[in-house]
Amino acid sequence: MHDSYLNAAASSSAKLRATAMLWLANVSVFFVSAYSLTNQMTSVRADVGAAVFGWEHAIPFVDWTIIPYGSILGFFIASFFLCRSRAELNSHTARLVAVVLLSVACFVVWPQRFIFERPVVDGALGVLFQLLTAVDLPYNRTPSLHISILVILWVLYARRTHGWVRHAVYAWFTLIGISVLTTYQHHVIDVPTGALAGWLCVWMFPDSGSPRRRRALQRRW
Repeated sequence: MHDSYLNAAASSSAKLRATAMLWLANVSVFFVSAYSLTNQMTSVRADVGAAVFGWEHAIPFVDWTIIPYGSILGFFIASFFLCRSRAELNSHTARLVAVVLLSVACFVVWPQRFIFERPVVDGALGVLFQLLTAVDLPYNRTPSLHISILVILWVLYARRTHGWVRHAVYAWFTLIGISVLTTYQHHVIDVPTGALAGWLCVWMFPDSGSPRRRRALQRRW
């Protein structure tokens, strides 16, 4: 009986990992395709603006923050495998897809670009900036998808980490949030709009165990 339970649990876990891998692949392809297409479309538009506060010129460029900036990719990949149920995985995936769709709609309606000139960076950090420039044109800045996705990841990692690990994740995620400004990728307006977009998608797709989700299911049935 005990062995049957363990086998069933192992089979269920394997199926969840396989589903997580499938959703990761699909969301990644969707994200890259949608973001790249809108970037290219915006690059040929004549109505691209830039919302910049005068005091933003005082924000320093900090080259090493490209490391936390780029680290979000690792957290993004791992997030799919942190989900402990199919329902949680579906909610997480839906949030990510929704925030890409919402952001792309904003990019089409209100195209924005980054206008500060980034200093030349040499060495290993320079290579990272070259890779970033190769895959990310300076368009479609508002809302910041980096911040939107960070909010969605923050909600999941807050639920799956504890103690000093949670505090370490919070500190690193805060650094990721700051890095969108110090790598000269985004203007300030992109940060709160990105956070709002992320929280909106979290609200639209609540966790299966949340009180709001339970109330919705009760009304449905």
